[in-house]
Amino acid sequence: MTNRDASPPAPPATRRAGVALRSSGAAAKGVLVAAALVALALVLGGAVLWAARRPLEQPIAFNHALHVGQLEMDCTDCHLYAVNGVRATIPNIEVCADCHDEAASESAEETRLVEYVASGERVPWRKIYRVPEHVYFSHRRHTQLGGIECETCHGAVGEQVEPVGRPLVRLSMEHCMRCHQDSGVSNDCLLCHR
Repeated sequence: MTNRDASPPAPPATRRAGVALRSSGAAAKGVLVAAALVALALVLGGAVLWAARRPLEQPIAFNHALHVGQLEMDCTDCHLYAVNGVRATIPNIEVCADCHDEAASESAEETRLVEYVASGERVPWRKIYRVPEHVYFSHRRHTQLGGIECETCHGAVGEQVEPVGRPLVRLSMEHCMRCHQDSGVSNDCLLCHR
């Protein structure tokens, strides 16, 4: 092989350009990977938010309007400790059995409830309202001592024909603080935060 057959060495600028081209290719791949990760995060975040906004399905299509409106029952007929306890409780077969040890109608939902009562199996109601663990909340303090009606925090549940699948009132610290302020109650942090 002679020197004539060999290609002359590339000038330094061309070698640097080749490195720059390879570097920009790697950078482009990095940008694509980053964009894909951001898109994935947005999709997953959207799915979580969508799922959180979907109403919870209850095991029985309980009709509050029938019980409160037509039968003229009070919230505390079923939610036993709403007035004199810290927790209001979600009623279960012990409470339901008072009226539903046998079916009083042709309702398929009532039949399902009677089956739960007869079998002694608890109805797996899904809890709608949650108070964060670091917050102390007493129903008694608000209903019995404060004279607050259930609807103030829970909304018009008594008018609901379909089961409640999400809170009718968005409870938040701001909501509570506004109510405390409007009622002339202290907003001291230690009153609610433990």
